[in-house]
Amino acid sequence: MLRGAWMETGVTGSATLEERLLDDPDDAEAWAAYGAWLRAQGDPRADWFGFEALAATAEERALVPGWLAREQVHRAPPNASAQDCEWRHGFAVGVRLHVGGRRDARGLRELMADRRAQLVSRLELAFAEEAPARGLVALGQADLGRLRTLRARYGARGNQVARALAGQRALKLRVLDLRHSGLSDEGVVLLAGCEALGGVRALYLQGNRFTGRGLMALAGAPVFAGLEVLDLRYNPIGPAGAAALAESPGLGGLTTLLLHAAELGAEGVRALASSTRLPRELVRLWRAREGR
Repeated sequence: MLRGAWMETGVTGSATLEERLLDDPDDAEAWAAYGAWLRAQGDPRADWFGFEALAATAEERALVPGWLAREQVHRAPPNASAQDCEWRHGFAVGVRLHVGGRRDARGLRELMADRRAQLVSRLELAFAEEAPARGLVALGQADLGRLRTLRARYGARGNQVARALAGQRALKLRVLDLRHSGLSDEGVVLLAGCEALGGVRALYLQGNRFTGRGLMALAGAPVFAGLEVLDLRYNPIGPAGAAALAESPGLGGLTTLLLHAAELGAEGVRALASSTRLPRELVRLWRAREGR
């Protein structure tokens, strides 16, 4: 049914399928329909669909991995190696980009604008220790609108990533992972003020250096009203941060809130245990901890 309906809609349908594949790179039905459309257009990118199944003998099957590896070199988006890409049917759906300075930051713009990255929905930015903060301004010039998952972990450049996101006109992110990225209050305030982040459902911020001040901005931000998972462990948020969470008007949809009681103090634990805003399950958890 999907294939027939989609084949009738032409370009508009192909764009719809690409959106489905960006949402779920493992959507087998969408891939089947997309492959059929590519074949109908005479697009050589259809060659990889079912290619492995065409190998008739053990000798031919043994040659497939080498052939695929050689082809991936040509199909990888610019500034990314084939080994740093996640592949589905000959398409890169995820990329790990090494960022050592200004040139790599500019390279992200070229990568995201390239046709070979049209189905890339997962991006990981791997920052070198020596990557200069001032040289990463170009990150914000890349169009990140197709991404569903963005990770920039363990790189001490979380504030620069937050600044790049704040400059985006439209985003469809579902997962934002900035754990151990050196994110400060400044960075959290930027995220809290970025209306384009309204689709984020999982936010990983553990192991940073923001305080209760930054968390107050996050807890009061309407943009994060749809959050389901929030990880704040290993940050000096203290009782003030816990109180901001307890009083947040927009975090009632959380299913997972990760915090360490020792980082909140007794006053912070009491605030969470008496919250009338957080989901009941979370409040019950903190009431149990309050009694320990």
